[in-house]
Amino acid sequence: MSSETPSLTELEGQLKALQQGHNNAWDAIEDLQDQMQEIRAEQRRIQEGQTDLQASIEQIDTRTDLLRLVESSDEMSGKQRSVALIQHLRRAAMRERERGRTAKASLNREEAERALQYPAIDRTTVYTDMDRAERLVGDRDVLWYESNSSGRSRLKLNLEAGDLPTEVVGQHGGR
Repeated sequence: MSSETPSLTELEGQLKALQQGHNNAWDAIEDLQDQMQEIRAEQRRIQEGQTDLQASIEQIDTRTDLLRLVESSDEMSGKQRSVALIQHLRRAAMRERERGRTAKASLNREEAERALQYPAIDRTTVYTDMDRAERLVGDRDVLWYESNSSGRSRLKLNLEAGDLPTEVVGQHGGR
């Protein structure tokens, strides 16, 4: 054998070293895969926590709005009640959009009373407020009132068809 040709023992040593390196690489890959699974599980936990936090924020926002309405409900004019209904529908439609659905929302008289926190108001006044809301927006593609004699009247909002006027959305604490 020439001095340039490695001996069988040297080749076996190199082969063992390569096999060990190969095994170490597979061990490292398995460790990385385990770490990726742990990271993905943590990411899912964080996303679930974020969803819970968003729901809590929405609930707090709703409660804050309700408190504002309750505090000022005795002084609210018909126009203010109509604007409050529009803003309530806008928030509901925006939540739908955030969930990946179409930005639409509607409410009936009972839901309007709850939104206004105005239980002592006459039902015909609520219907008048709902009708006035449509007139305030002035675009029946965006907001319209469907009057129904069987008690199924609804105020409907479709933000996919256009935006609400800023003078309506910006009034009385609208966001």
